[in-house]
Amino acid sequence: MKLLIKLALVLCVFTAPVIFANDATHFDSFVAAIEEQPDKEILAQHGESLLEIELTDEQRAYVLHKVALLFNKLGHFSKVDDYLNQLEELLTRYQSLEYQGKLFITRGDLSLNLGQYISAQQNFKQAVTFFEKSKDHRMLSHTLRFYSFALKGSGNYSEAIQAVERAKTAATMANNTPVTMAAYNAEATIYNDLMLPGKALKIQLDLLDYVTNQAEAPEDWYGQLYYSIGKSYAGLKDHEKSLAAYLNAYKYDKKTQFFNYVGSDLIKISQQLMALERYEEVPEYLDEALALFIELKSVRNIAWTKGNQAELLVLKNQHVEAIALFEEVFETLDPVESKILYQQLSLSYGKALIGNNDNLKALKVLNKLHTDGVEQSSKHTLTNLLATVYSQLARFEEAFAMKSASYTLLTDKMENETNSRALGLAAQAQYQTSRIELAEIKAEQEINKIKNQQYMFYIAGVALIFLFSFIGLYLLYRQKRKLAQQEATILNNSIMMKDQLLADVSHELRTPLTVLKLNIESLEHNLIDNPEATYKLLHVRLDSLNKLISDIYELAQADSGYLELQRVHCDANELVSNCSKDIELLVTTAGLSFKSQFKIQLNTVVSIDVHKLNQVIYNLARNSINYTDLPGKVEFCGEVLNDNLIIRLSDSSPGVSVNDLDKIFDRLYRCDKSRSRESGGSGLGLAISRKIISLHGGTIRASKSELGGITVLITLPLYLNK
Repeated sequence: MKLLIKLALVLCVFTAPVIFANDATHFDSFVAAIEEQPDKEILAQHGESLLEIELTDEQRAYVLHKVALLFNKLGHFSKVDDYLNQLEELLTRYQSLEYQGKLFITRGDLSLNLGQYISAQQNFKQAVTFFEKSKDHRMLSHTLRFYSFALKGSGNYSEAIQAVERAKTAATMANNTPVTMAAYNAEATIYNDLMLPGKALKIQLDLLDYVTNQAEAPEDWYGQLYYSIGKSYAGLKDHEKSLAAYLNAYKYDKKTQFFNYVGSDLIKISQQLMALERYEEVPEYLDEALALFIELKSVRNIAWTKGNQAELLVLKNQHVEAIALFEEVFETLDPVESKILYQQLSLSYGKALIGNNDNLKALKVLNKLHTDGVEQSSKHTLTNLLATVYSQLARFEEAFAMKSASYTLLTDKMENETNSRALGLAAQAQYQTSRIELAEIKAEQEINKIKNQQYMFYIAGVALIFLFSFIGLYLLYRQKRKLAQQEATILNNSIMMKDQLLADVSHELRTPLTVLKLNIESLEHNLIDNPEATYKLLHVRLDSLNKLISDIYELAQADSGYLELQRVHCDANELVSNCSKDIELLVTTAGLSFKSQFKIQLNTVVSIDVHKLNQVIYNLARNSINYTDLPGKVEFCGEVLNDNLIIRLSDSSPGVSVNDLDKIFDRLYRCDKSRSRESGGSGLGLAISRKIISLHGGTIRASKSELGGITVLITLPLYLNK
């Protein structure tokens, strides 16, 4: 059927001036084709041909609106504006609330595509007015959903959540399943931007299940749903699942001919492949995206695609080729119209220059970004790159200043993430409170109405209804308040944890920063006899600060629930043996003796993140090396006991007191005795190790060692295939 309609449309396009002049029924064929959704390009040409013949005002308004929508989806934005202007002129003589509303919602959608969020908000507000007057709840829901996107784009998340809640209410009143699903998907998108990907993902997966099992024409929804799911998984750092979702979005967007979306899908697929280090698969998708955007004549998206191609070359250490491609991109990309993309690609260009040891040119590029200002999300990367360049140019004071700025930005980022989550919870709580108050008002009005109408006959019944309604509303109100208080408690605890961490880190940074300041001042006033040795010391101190900042970030991820495990099933004997080999060379090179012993049966399986476990074992081994007197001993043992894998690492003296044994896994904890930290560690390694083991469902604890030092015991559950 769709093939026949497509063939008919092709014939109509080439014969329209003759046929339509004599047969107005071809307007009906256009309407039928719109419902079937064949090739959008041919359908748009069909609509343009229809406009050449005589139509009623209502028919012409219909065609103008549909043609504008088609060209908007195809990315031909100048044509969209032209046909909307024709529709506006028509509406000066043809009065229609419906098409007045559709004029403004389509203009708002065009503004969204062009990134003009304030203009989009103004157009959507106008559209809401017309659809409320006409009581068209379906279009009202669409408009409010788009309005939430415009509010979100300008950073007004509180009003965006309220707009999408209104969109859900309007969709329910319209009794329209597809519109309801679209509103819920918009809500998930907002939670993604508020850095609540877990909450967004739950909504999206519920929608996907509903669409698959109950919705009509589910394929019309799969593209946008899978794209949103891909974004949520990317926010959770689950790149495998994000890749799978974007591949599905690509498949369905291509099938439904949303070509602008297809190009975005291809870019997102390539970015997830790069995150997974599957570099050999990336060119295929970027080449297809480039060909598509060239066909659409989208200059901005062509530059976006080539920028990703250059970033792939940087990841593959092909810096000369990457630099040439970046410079080609900058010749066509408008730094004002595409400001954010221009900044992102300039940062990557700086990385390529650093990789090619062209530090002076890199410094020029990065300093310009620093002077002009970049988006908040890019400032941390920019200061780190500047610190690297200054360090390689032996301009250590400026390198230190950039590294300090990087740390400040990191703490600000942690605070902003907390505030964003708070904003989302607060907006939702505000909306729920409003709904409770509205429900109470409506219930009271209903009760008063019943009392006035039937007071003489049903006074007892009315009293009971009032009582039960009041009790129900009161219980509902208490339940909602309790939920709001619980969310507030969780949020307050999160803020307290963040404040404590910042206080600990500030205390931890004070001494090394003071030492660095004294050394820099000594160099400045020529008070140092051996400047080279002092420069090396500054390098060591900067590396220590960098390690501390990295550990802080990893611990913050764990506290926020974003530290994800990449579990695999592996042989426990082989796993422990490999760990032993990895640390043996480390221990013996430090002048300590090493002994290992395993009691693990063959085919014993554990489900584990091997990289994270290696990180834990390395932390423990490094502690033993740093804190064990020479000549010393380190013993590494593995065994299976009661369906658990037991890993034990022991060292010789000195040890710590019994009171300190329970505290060494606390972040930034210092022992007052001989095992105090003086060897450059961040003080967070054991705290991170405890988080990693806990995520595996295991335990880690310390005790006195028979060798005279400390024994650390790790218990991990086995994988039992029952």
